[in-house]
Amino acid sequence: MATGDKPLVLISGGVGITPTLAMLDAALAAPGERPVHFIHCARNADVHAFRAHVDAQAARHPRLQVFYCHDEAQGTGAAPHAVGRLDRARLQDWLPADRDLDAYFLGPKPFMAQLRRDLHALGVPPAQSRYEFFGPTSALE
Repeated sequence: MATGDKPLVLISGGVGITPTLAMLDAALAAPGERPVHFIHCARNADVHAFRAHVDAQAARHPRLQVFYCHDEAQGTGAAPHAVGRLDRARLQDWLPADRDLDAYFLGPKPFMAQLRRDLHALGVPPAQSRYEFFGPTSALE
């Protein structure tokens, strides 16, 4: 993970949250006041993993901004910030104003492919937009 003063944006979909948590915890443990934006997308509140951990980190670290997006409004857990897919307009609202940032995103391949397109369209430099696959490596095209 890149270090520095640029805002860090971590975006996960579904089980992509698992490796994203390690990056979140490392970023918050690092010295400095680097802003961190954490965006997680889940099907609904019942399958939103690790929410208590992320919320606890947000309570301890004012430089952490957290946004949750659920596909469905059902479930017994706390309500998300938005219901529906993470689209470009919502992403634009949740990203830092300065697009000179470091973005990392993990999740299902279609989710990552759309995020890569949206981040580029919103002005995030391609070299600062990184992703990782679970399983065999393949291209996002």
